[in-house]
Amino acid sequence: MKKTLKSIILCLLVVVLAVGCMTACSKKPTSTLDKIKKAGEIKMFTEAGFAPYEFLYNNEIVGVDIEIMKEVAKELGVKLVIEDVSFDTICTSVSTGKADVGAAGITITEERKQSVAFSDPYTSTAQYVVVLADNNDIATVEDLKGRPIGVQQGTTSDIIVENLINDGTLEGSTSSGFTAPAVAAASLGKLDAVVTDKLTAETIVANNEGKYKCFELVKADGSPAADVEYYGIAIAKGENAELLNTINTVLARLKADGTISAWEQKYQDIAKGLEG
Repeated sequence: MKKTLKSIILCLLVVVLAVGCMTACSKKPTSTLDKIKKAGEIKMFTEAGFAPYEFLYNNEIVGVDIEIMKEVAKELGVKLVIEDVSFDTICTSVSTGKADVGAAGITITEERKQSVAFSDPYTSTAQYVVVLADNNDIATVEDLKGRPIGVQQGTTSDIIVENLINDGTLEGSTSSGFTAPAVAAASLGKLDAVVTDKLTAETIVANNEGKYKCFELVKADGSPAADVEYYGIAIAKGENAELLNTINTVLARLKADGTISAWEQKYQDIAKGLEG
């Protein structure tokens, strides 16, 4: 009788454990969108030193990426919360769920796709060089050989310069990482050049009239020394198709009606004079 009772209890425990396992296993993983809707807010990580896409103006973070994410938040019916962080931590924060999205003029690359998913591209850029206005010695990538160069740490500009040093194109050059391109530009004199994205380079020059000049990073034959880049919004990989679709729908609308281009011009104009 005791053996029978033990057998019955054992069978019941097995059934309970099996049912519990089935329930847990059948639970759908919580998506970023579920988390956003439950919290009533979408948390965006950015780095506010990259005008015209994100920068400080009147003690507020403004720019093209902020406007885009405001539209996404409106579409989702939630509040946008922005956190200013170091650029090279953004994709990691998104992949681990610390941030819901990363929007910081982030170039879509195969390496970054290994840790995060990206929206459709919303704008493109080229690599530019910023030098002192009276510097007539640098016009091509070959002219940068053996020179100290500044970049924003963790960006594609940083990666491109490092690759050019490693493959011998910039033999003898050194690369110094800064928190923002404008901070790097302030060191021109100690540095010979700063490499950054097109609109950011143009904004730095406009903010320092007569002090700097900029031009595309090209080879001696005039061809670009780096590929065209495309910016995207970063989100966590996994059960996030619905969030990605919402972001892409908003981006498609903003691109089609020229709003993003208008914002790029608007915030480039606003940024003038802020860093000089």
